[in-house]
Parts: sequence; structure tokens; C-alpha cells
Amino acid sequence: MKLFLSILTVFSLSFADDYQGDLSAQDAYAMQKEAKAVIIDVRTSVEFLYTGHGEGFINIPLYDWTYEPKSIETRVQSADYEIKNAKVKDHASAMNLYDAKEVINKNFVSEVMKVMKLKGVSNVILVCRSGPRSIAAANILAKEGITAYNLEDGYIFGWKEEKMPWGGE
Repeated sequence: MKLFLSILTVFSLSFADDYQGDLSAQDAYAMQKEAKAVIIDVRTSVEFLYTGHGEGFINIPLYDWTYEPKSIETRVQSADYEIKNAKVKDHASAMNLYDAKEVINKNFVSEVMKVMKLKGVSNVILVCRSGPRSIAAANILAKEGITAYNLEDGYIFGWKEEKMPWGGE
């Protein structure tokens, strides 16, 4: 995942002039309340469901992940190791029990356009956890002629830090 985020960051920085720019959480919230923009949350479905989201955010993941478990034998060996050593494996070690596969949302642009039509807006504000994915998404939409902004510092360090309405954890 870190490699993917690094690639997205480099990709988004190479097209940094395409999207309209960054908005503070307060400005984004005001545009949303005035029906001038819709806020699209590009985080994965799991992030949206389990880490909460801002008021009125619409989740359209830019990409998602699937996790294919490794063989039963590998998982049994892992469980036996934990029992023998009286220690549960950490997150990184447990992730080795799965083959993670990135799934790009090929319908991202069309889904955003559908939301814009349903909401009757011509501006989109993109948000992710901290910024890189939403910048990449804003650039993708800008290339399609959509007026797109990025939520400065993302959901965690922007929206929540500025104490904007959120919930859903």
C-alpha cells in the first residue's frame, strides 16, 4: 500500500496544476452546505466504514483491495506458532497470511459525474485520509474537464482536526 501511495503522490505532483487547488475543511463544508459542491470520499470502503467520515461525504473509492488468504496449511502453521510462543503476531506479520490485490475503480469518473448530476452541482471536493489519493483523484477528474478541489490535509488531519461534523465509526 505504501508503494501505491508513493506512486500516486508522484503521479499527482506531476500534474499538480490540473485541479483547482486545496480547500480548508471550513471552506469545503461551506460549499457543501450552500449546494455549490459535493464532497467525494475516495478512501476504500473499509476506511469509510470503520474510521468514520464527514457529514455528507459520498464514498466512491478510487481503488479498493481484495485479500486472498494463503493456504490452509500456512494459516494453521501461523496459528500453531502463536500458541507455541504465547504471542499473537503483529499486523505486518498477519498480513503475510494474505495476498493483497489492488482493484482500481474503473467507474470512478462516471460515478462522480452521476453524483454531480443527482446533486445538481458543478464542483467536486475530493477527500482521502491525508491528501495524496484525493489529489490524484482531483487530477483525474480535472483531466476529464470536471472542476475538482482537494480537501487540504484530508479527513484525519484536515476535517477532524478542524472539528467539522463527522461520525460513523
